[in-house]
Amino acid sequence: MKPELIISDISLPDGNFLEEIKKHPELQYIKIMVISGNTDVKNIKEAFNLGAEDFIKKPFDYEELSIRIKKIFKNHNEIISINKEILYDKTNKNLIIDNNIIPLTKKESQLLEILLQNRGKVVSNSALINFLWEDNVSLNTLNVLVKRLRKKLGCKDIIKTKRDLGYIIE
Repeated sequence: MKPELIISDISLPDGNFLEEIKKHPELQYIKIMVISGNTDVKNIKEAFNLGAEDFIKKPFDYEELSIRIKKIFKNHNEIISINKEILYDKTNKNLIIDNNIIPLTKKESQLLEILLQNRGKVVSNSALINFLWEDNVSLNTLNVLVKRLRKKLGCKDIIKTKRDLGYIIE
């Protein structure tokens, strides 16, 4: 099971963990909160530029930490417009098409969320496989999942294939 949130100091003895996470595609979709005693603007800016969701200064109150964690996950309970006709309900993991609710499987919803989080960017096949499955699966397994999701979306042009690279929602 992959974590949903990492809370860490930005400066660790072995280096900057945010830079290390960028080297691992299967980790790039995990939310990150930085806690640091180094509170100069340069350090805060670096944390956000490297993908942190939030930054909290040491010392901090545990209640504040709890509030900030809830805020990170609250932002993920929403309805997202895929296009003019199709909505995605992140909370209930359903598509809404012409007021019809179409349930998605766990893998279908995870795939859709990754692509929507990276709208306009190609998400590589290897990053998708590493994120969606614990075990290494074949590219064919990913292709079948994309085909099932496209069928539920009712439009083949929402998820576009970038040959030998990955998939994109523009």
